[in-house]
Amino acid sequence: MKSSKASKTSSRVRNHTRSVKISSTAHGLTSQAGLIPVVKYLDRIGFETTVKQKVAHPRGDNADYHLSDAILLTLVGMIGGATSMSKVTTVWADRVLRQVVDTISPNQSQGLI
Repeated sequence: MKSSKASKTSSRVRNHTRSVKISSTAHGLTSQAGLIPVVKYLDRIGFETTVKQKVAHPRGDNADYHLSDAILLTLVGMIGGATSMSKVTTVWADRVLRQVVDTISPNQSQGLI
């Protein structure tokens, strides 16, 4: 008896749901905004310092990047859904995401993307 009441209740709820409409009317919205907390978290735990300490990678005198920069960009791109390096660049093409990273650690994304 109880199971039939439960099924009637759940079916009633499904019948009365309304369709959701989303409109992006605000300025500065970005499809990659969900990656901003990821970048802030990686910065807070000292990701760049840890990679520099644990992964030995000699740099040339004319190198414009650190290995930790390339790893960060790739990692965040993969979390953002990139399945190839070209898609990593698509994730990082987001101007707002690059601005946030440059605010957290300047020159992190410069020259790589």
